[in-house]
Amino acid sequence: MNSHRAVVGNTKSTAVSGKLLLIPEENLRTGLDDFRSEHADPTSLETDMLTVASAIYACDLAFKRGEREEITRSIILEIPVVNYHAFKNVNSDLELLLWTLSHDNWTLKFIHASGLPEAKRTWPQDKGATILFSGGVDSFAGAIDLLTKRGREAVQLASQVTANPVTHHSQDELVSHLLSRFGPIGRLTVRSGGRKRGKYTFPSDADREETQRTRSFVYLTIAALAARRTGHSELVVIAENGQMAIHLPLSAARIGAFSTHTAHPEFVTQATGLFNSIFDFSFRVTNPYLYKTKAEVVATIPPEDTKALVQTVSCWRGSRVSSFNHCGDCIPCIVRRIAFEHNGIVLPEYRRNLFNEDVTALQESDDGKRNLVELAEFAEVFRSNNDATLELLFPDLISTEIDKTAAINMYRRFATEAITVLNRYVGPAKLFLRRAGPASNPPRGKASPR
Repeated sequence: MNSHRAVVGNTKSTAVSGKLLLIPEENLRTGLDDFRSEHADPTSLETDMLTVASAIYACDLAFKRGEREEITRSIILEIPVVNYHAFKNVNSDLELLLWTLSHDNWTLKFIHASGLPEAKRTWPQDKGATILFSGGVDSFAGAIDLLTKRGREAVQLASQVTANPVTHHSQDELVSHLLSRFGPIGRLTVRSGGRKRGKYTFPSDADREETQRTRSFVYLTIAALAARRTGHSELVVIAENGQMAIHLPLSAARIGAFSTHTAHPEFVTQATGLFNSIFDFSFRVTNPYLYKTKAEVVATIPPEDTKALVQTVSCWRGSRVSSFNHCGDCIPCIVRRIAFEHNGIVLPEYRRNLFNEDVTALQESDDGKRNLVELAEFAEVFRSNNDATLELLFPDLISTEIDKTAAINMYRRFATEAITVLNRYVGPAKLFLRRAGPASNPPRGKASPR
């Protein structure tokens, strides 16, 4: 297991060999200045929370995962906080949440920092909704749905931005579209993460971890802070389709640390309890799309808004795909394309037109082939097996936070969508022709950190 250490210090701190030194507002962007631009009087607890979330995310970026059995990391992070007892009381809960989210072993060591803990105060109470707005299809659909049903006065957006220009541009363009449709909308945008600045080092882009699984914790932190300020205790919404939220592994090689849980129902439940405890404020975190396929989410978007879908970004490699925003061969790109084409939306936005290739003739080492083959086999598994067999093949369905019947039905609908779309193309259609009979085992393939 890869072992890493980091400490949040100040400009008087001395770097220690083998330990990443993070200095707020130097090589660690906490987002405090962005928060202050909307709320001029940040409390010590809000400052602490931004520092904790950004430090966790910075460590996630700085420490690369190993290969195969070395994919899980051990990360020890020391953080000084003014509200020591508030964080000490949830220390183990936060470590468990981070395990659920990133499948890494986190040890958080909170240290007393000078200052006054946040004083007890009465926060506003309003039945509004705060939604995590990432620039993706699902959060765009969720924002439209909330704005249509509740009105702009009862909705605010919460976004995290990084140095990724594609994501930043996407968010700005989509917000512009929403403003033109609904008028002024409340939004808290926070930029956070690690960077090299002056004498304070941080790994370069090429040396950073790409999975960024803790980013959803940063997003929820921003949303919770925004919601408390405006009294939106009724809902803090994560809009993520069920395929990617429950995120059953496509193959045995993607089980455990190889599968992401950035919007998993267990993470959502743990986050709800954590933020309620830290902030002493009643939040209810929900995902309205938990049992919808991505195609079903796309179908909820009104015709007048579908023109803006070209501005959404789903690709894991979006910032590294030259003039395109989508690589075309990662799992999110494939799922996106199936969802769009199932709804009659065809966009020339992919660097690689994988669906037009003879997939069966590609090299086994080809990432696009591996991803498309595993997704096709996954769809065939759900088309060919009954509920009892699927529960045996996918034990992740057995969870107190998941309605397994609803989840299985959702994945079956996705299977139908995927098979229908892929069969329109000669190359991908061969993947179904070559199957001799019903699937009896989960598909297997090369391990992938995604």
